[in-house]
Amino acid sequence: MGMLSMRCQRLSRQNVERRSQLSGRLAIVLVSGIVAGMNAIPAADESTPASRPRYLNPLAVRFVAATRVAVELTSIRETAVVDLESGRIVAREKWPEDRPEADVLGPVVHPEDLRALLLQLQPPQAGPIRALWGRADGGWMVHTWPRSSLPATQLAQGWVFTSGLTRWTGQIGYLWETATLDEPEQGFADPSDLVVSADEQTAYVASAGSDCVAVVNLRQFSAVASRLVTEPADRRLTPYLRRDDLTAARWLVRARLPTQSNPRRLALSPDGRTLVVSNFLSDSLTIIDTEQLRVVRHVALGGPEPDIVRRGEMLFHSARLTQHGQFSCASCHPGGGTDGLNWDLPRDGIGNPKNTRALWGCRETAPYGWLGSSATLADRIAGTLRTTHRYEPTAEELAALVAYVASLPPPPPATVPGEKQAAYQRGRALFFGKADCAGCHRPDTYQDGLTHDVGTGDLYENRFDTPSLRGLRFTPPYLHDGRAATLEEVFTKHNPKRRHGRAHELSPQELADLLVFLSHL
Repeated sequence: MGMLSMRCQRLSRQNVERRSQLSGRLAIVLVSGIVAGMNAIPAADESTPASRPRYLNPLAVRFVAATRVAVELTSIRETAVVDLESGRIVAREKWPEDRPEADVLGPVVHPEDLRALLLQLQPPQAGPIRALWGRADGGWMVHTWPRSSLPATQLAQGWVFTSGLTRWTGQIGYLWETATLDEPEQGFADPSDLVVSADEQTAYVASAGSDCVAVVNLRQFSAVASRLVTEPADRRLTPYLRRDDLTAARWLVRARLPTQSNPRRLALSPDGRTLVVSNFLSDSLTIIDTEQLRVVRHVALGGPEPDIVRRGEMLFHSARLTQHGQFSCASCHPGGGTDGLNWDLPRDGIGNPKNTRALWGCRETAPYGWLGSSATLADRIAGTLRTTHRYEPTAEELAALVAYVASLPPPPPATVPGEKQAAYQRGRALFFGKADCAGCHRPDTYQDGLTHDVGTGDLYENRFDTPSLRGLRFTPPYLHDGRAATLEEVFTKHNPKRRHGRAHELSPQELADLLVFLSHL
């Protein structure tokens, strides 16, 4: 069966753009967890304050000639053609008015004929698939392993996060080979894209958190991966037998080539000699000579100088602020959102894991943390860096991070379709009336800045900060420990003491109406 050709990128939550690529390969960029992992990212507020610079945010890049690439400048909705020899932009084209915004972090909506394949590719507890390159009889994928089931008491040996490269061949699920891309004291954070050479001897993997591209020797991959297998007879278990072994990268990674801030997309030239990297947060491209394994140049695309918010965004997405560089703030808060996982972080003790909270609109929702123990963003961020990241921020770094996190807008309310308008209005009336939700979840932030006992705690922790309900549809699971998989379970399965207002008094139809209202906030 011949190779398929396709690259899929999420341009909106309901739109997929397919682009033909070179050499008949299948390439799918999966930036945020397809089957398990990160939650959807809401569309950003379209308004840009006049005081903020307008950055370019380059994303998808592709060769249009031997020495020219087209790169999408997502923030200004333009496609620029860059001459690689001169480093100059030689043409620009505005996007059509009806083209959707580029969803740079949200889960990819991929063709249905790939859905079954992806479900089989991701075994239980594997982290989000970040990029996939394949053909009918096999291929490669890069993914992360978040170790949220372990207390985050140490960072060494991949205790919190590792990233891996996996090969599958033949019948899906029967031959797996996996190796980590991290090393004991050099993490490979937030892998973001993958391309494979035409001869399938080399893979290039971008690390958005470590600001580099790893050049992986695929010729040696099977030998190295097989060395990690303790039960060769059952190759399906390969990713899990020795997946924490951090020695594989020493044998597989030929080079780690530096990029600029937050590399997210790769393009390999038709002759395989040039690799172009789009650096999302530095508004630049990095050009790499793949034969000599060296960076030829960084090409500035003309974006403005970073202000304090942009510098904070760079730090938020950088693993430099973590001991050994294993993960960034964005590893758990993609786009300022949530990975949907429970983490047992040392700041409030061990044995009490809590669900990751989205940061959208948090400037208005003090105090911070599920226990409400941080009065300011500065205290929360600094404490997390010190206890979880094992990093002491400078005053300038902390100020920039606070500025960025405070700039994250709350998700806009969802548009209520006509057929749900009546249920929405009934649910709204219940929210402010019979169900008494507004007693704690007060507009406009839909929280009250207080802690409450809602019957989900234990002897030591029984009062939790009231979470904002804005963007609730993007942040499952729910409650402080993620025990409620759906909003309905908050009021039914996990409401033993009936302390969520008077929601327990609602009829099934009234509860359904309330859920319609909540899901559109």
